[in-house]
Amino acid sequence: MRCPACRHPALEHDQACTQCGFSLDALAQSMGIPPMLSGPVADVAKVLSKGRRHSVQRAVHALHQRFPQVSFASVLADLSPEVPLALHAFWLFNKGSLFSAVERGGDNRGVLFLVDVPRSRAVAMIGYGLEPFVNETILEVCLNAASGSLAKEDFAASIESFIRELERQITTIVQQLPQALGYVEDKLWVDSSLGEDVAPSLQTVGGSDDLY
Repeated sequence: MRCPACRHPALEHDQACTQCGFSLDALAQSMGIPPMLSGPVADVAKVLSKGRRHSVQRAVHALHQRFPQVSFASVLADLSPEVPLALHAFWLFNKGSLFSAVERGGDNRGVLFLVDVPRSRAVAMIGYGLEPFVNETILEVCLNAASGSLAKEDFAASIESFIRELERQITTIVQQLPQALGYVEDKLWVDSSLGEDVAPSLQTVGGSDDLY
């Protein structure tokens, strides 16, 4: 991960950034009491119609059906322009009650898509559990997918575009995991009388088989 304030590399258990001294506790004190948000769609700015809200919820549900390990939440709000958007996201991700109490540290596979409605800008943040797989470049690709609708102030469409691209990216990651973890395809040794129509097996060379 990187410090949300200075972008210096940081570790999960660092109490404060070793480069700039930023910490969640200090941010929480300056931001005050966080809002009680309820995912997967927290429309604090009240810009979504009932129909559009349901449309976003269906997209989130489809993502969760495909990848139940991932917890997705979107927040639409009027954010203070004096506070960098990344710090807002960090604060809400950790203090906004968007993810369950058991989703901590490496067990947090949450994805937050935060939209600053008046300024039509957005940022994304992921939990520690996804960081080994979803890097900043992938998040940028997902944000770019949402940018067109965001520029038109079609906030529901921007969330849905982000979700669709996120699903595509995770699908690609999952397909590449066997090779990345050392799995190789190898046909079973069979008696020649069984013919060629025998499905190949996956043999483990190394790594864990419980990812995704």
